[in-house]
Amino acid sequence: MVAIKVGLSGAPPFSAAGIRFALASLTLLLIATARGKLLYLRHGSRRPVLLLGLLLVVQHGLFNLGINLTTASRASVFLYTQPVFVAILAHFLIADDRLDRNTLLGIGLSLIGLLVAFAERLQAHDPGVLIGDGLVLLSAICWAIQTIFQKDLLAVVEPASLIFYQMMIAAPLFFLLSILFEPALIIALDGAIVLAFFYQGVIAAGLTFAAFAALLKRHQVSRLSSFIFLAPIFGVLLGHLLLRDPLTGYLGVGLGLVAVGIFIVNRPKRKGSRG
Repeated sequence: MVAIKVGLSGAPPFSAAGIRFALASLTLLLIATARGKLLYLRHGSRRPVLLLGLLLVVQHGLFNLGINLTTASRASVFLYTQPVFVAILAHFLIADDRLDRNTLLGIGLSLIGLLVAFAERLQAHDPGVLIGDGLVLLSAICWAIQTIFQKDLLAVVEPASLIFYQMMIAAPLFFLLSILFEPALIIALDGAIVLAFFYQGVIAAGLTFAAFAALLKRHQVSRLSSFIFLAPIFGVLLGHLLLRDPLTGYLGVGLGLVAVGIFIVNRPKRKGSRG
């Protein structure tokens, strides 16, 4: 979230997303070339990947517009409600990923923990901030839908190829949207902005998106997504270590609830248990 906010000080929302995914696409292409692997799609998978690419544009477009109106902390809370929507959608759309008592209890505790951790920062009276929160929440729902569809496609498409082609679709569309609706592709540039885009594009979107897709191919989507609750907690902890942001008792309680929730979701079921 911090890197995205810094990046938005140098480029408007659509352009910032385009830069992020252009860098991520290049990163995946270079890795595949170095490993001697081809990034290809089977004929029958091209239309679903195109739809996923368009959904990626909607999801990140909503998110960048939203975080531009709200704060990084608030955006963290609303974006990382994603596992709740994933679990609900997976129950209805994926045959072997039903909601059980472990999943419901664990995701519920993690969501409560997330809200507790950010309780002091959620108060807002600015309508613009509330609109930003709503856009980020819609982005979380789009992300959940995207994750469910990715799970199905990974049966026939390699993770790196799936992520690469989604981003290859998204990057030029974001630049086109920027040309149509934003004053300039770049509005400022300094070392911090360059570093922020490098982190977003190469590390976050390039490497970890592909890693997440590879894990998604091998694990239940609801169990894997439960770990996403840790992301904003680590963001606050790193903010304390790197930026000397204050830590509060709320954060300690919230982190404990998130950890317990993830443990419960991923706890092996006992034989003969009905869940």
